[in-house]
Amino acid sequence: MSMVSKTELEKKFKEFCTGLSKNDKIAIIHHSDADGLCSALISGKAIERLTGNKPIVVLPYEYGNYAQEKKALELIKKKKTNKLIIVDLGIDGMKNSLTETCPFEKCLVIDHHKLYRDLNSEKIVFLKAQFFTKKEPSSYVASKFAFDLFNKVTDVSDLDWLACVGILGDMSLDAWQSFVKKTIKKRNVSMTWLYRFLDLIASVEVVANKKIPELYWEFYNIKHPADVLESKFHKFLKEFKKEKDSLVEGFDKKAEQFPEIELYFYAIRAKYESIKSYVINEISEMRPHKTIILLQILPRGRLRFSARRQDCKIKVNDLLVEAIKGIPNGSAGGHAPAAAGSIPRQHAKKFKSNVIDILERRYKTNA
Repeated sequence: MSMVSKTELEKKFKEFCTGLSKNDKIAIIHHSDADGLCSALISGKAIERLTGNKPIVVLPYEYGNYAQEKKALELIKKKKTNKLIIVDLGIDGMKNSLTETCPFEKCLVIDHHKLYRDLNSEKIVFLKAQFFTKKEPSSYVASKFAFDLFNKVTDVSDLDWLACVGILGDMSLDAWQSFVKKTIKKRNVSMTWLYRFLDLIASVEVVANKKIPELYWEFYNIKHPADVLESKFHKFLKEFKKEKDSLVEGFDKKAEQFPEIELYFYAIRAKYESIKSYVINEISEMRPHKTIILLQILPRGRLRFSARRQDCKIKVNDLLVEAIKGIPNGSAGGHAPAAAGSIPRQHAKKFKSNVIDILERRYKTNA
């Protein structure tokens, strides 16, 4: 847990927000998925309501994409930003942390990933879900966390529907049933509508990743949630669903099964790099009591992987971190029910062997 109390952290957060002015140049960096985008939207709207100005830089970030990180830092410097907000990114577990290399006066971090180290300092307001709730941190999604925090300093109650989309995106509906039902009624929308919004974000993330900043600003400027249905980005939905459905359907034929340790390995070659999370989410929903690892072979010598286990009998973030030990240039992290990472492609057999060995030991111990 944090060395700073919840009360002190709330005070630091409020001081960060009340210390903002119209002269500040604020950047937001967010995870590229639905929860990341929605938490960035809530943060951006809150900043505008506090200062009268929109953030000047909003960029998505994907774990392990150091070229993307470099580009983000270059743009932040070019725009001469002095305040940085990072949402839905476990930067405390990253080797090249954005906060360690970025020039800023103050930085606010809002995140719900596993805690590796407390980054709170004079410059950094570091807020982890673990510091604020007894809920499983993975279920206190960044968009709901940001919504609750910013609602303490400015009225963002009209953005509750964005928090709902983030909740659905990170598969945390069970933890927030009451909040989502209340929001649906208040906003006169439906679960179907929320899922359509989620699919729209997913399709852009997968099919047209470079357009995420453009998508952000389109969503930012809409007058009513229903306006999303008029988005020009709907053109990517058909291609996204076609690719996803094809890969999900291939699971039963191609996945390698290890019944004794409740494990599936599923290797895919996909047209789009970012599709693996959406494929494994759908597979995992149908098999919540199994450990599923999806391997995606990339053309540049890397192997990306995602893991899911909805009942958390096996904490897949810990599993993956342990499985890449001894593998050079490997990265892994995430939540207890959902995690991901990557390794050099030539170490695929070692990774697979490590996973099997770890699970065999655990199941033998618990037998």
